[in-house]
Amino acid sequence: MNFNYQLKLSHRRKTVAISVKPQGVVVHAPYGICKKWLNGWLLSKQAWVEQKQQLVAEKQEHMSEQQLECINIYGKPYALNFSATMNFIDHQNNCIHLKSLSTAQRKELISEINELLTGELISYLEERLPYFGSIMGSKYKILKVRFYKRRWGSLSSKGVLAFNCALACAPKWVIDYVIVHELAHYHVMAHNQAFWDIVRRYYPEFKKAKNYLKEQIKIIQ
Repeated sequence: MNFNYQLKLSHRRKTVAISVKPQGVVVHAPYGICKKWLNGWLLSKQAWVEQKQQLVAEKQEHMSEQQLECINIYGKPYALNFSATMNFIDHQNNCIHLKSLSTAQRKELISEINELLTGELISYLEERLPYFGSIMGSKYKILKVRFYKRRWGSLSSKGVLAFNCALACAPKWVIDYVIVHELAHYHVMAHNQAFWDIVRRYYPEFKKAKNYLKEQIKIIQ
C-alpha cells in the first residue's frame, strides 16, 4: 500500500470502514479482525483512498486561498492589501496591510500574518490578563504567544502561560474564555470537576465558547 493509516479497533463495530481526512487516513475495524484479510482489503481500496486524498488536498488548498483573501480579527473580517510598504493592521478600515506578497508566496505570507496576529493578541492579553488574574487569584511567570496547530493555550507547572496567536481571529468573548481556562489551571491542573467549577464561576458561558473553538481548530489544523 502507498498510504499510511491509523487503525482504530472497537468491540462494538462489526464492519470495516475508511475515513480520509486532512489529518490522515483512519481505518475503523472490529477487534479480532484478521490482519491478513485487512491488508488485502486495504490493498483493494488503494485507488479509492488515493482519489479521496487528492480531493481532500484540493479542498484544503481552495479553502486556504479563500481564507487568505480575508482574515478575521476579533471575529470581524479584514481584507488583505498587498501594496503596503510595511505590515500593519488598520482597525478603522478593517484591513490588513502587507508588503508586496501574493497568495502564491503562501509560506512567507502566513508567517507575516501570524506575526501581526501575535502582536495584536499580546496587546489584548496585556489588557485582560491583569484583570482576570486579580479576580481569580492566578499568577504566571512568562507569557508566550505563537502559532500552535492543535491547542489554543496552556499553563505549565513552571508558570509559562502560552496562547495561540490564531486566537486574535476569534471574538473577544472567546479569547476571554481561553484566558479564564488557562488561569484556572493555576489552581487545578487537571480538567476535573473542580477545574470546571472555577471556569464556570468566572465565565458562565464557557460551553458556548468551547463549541466555537471546537469548530475553529479544524480550520487551523
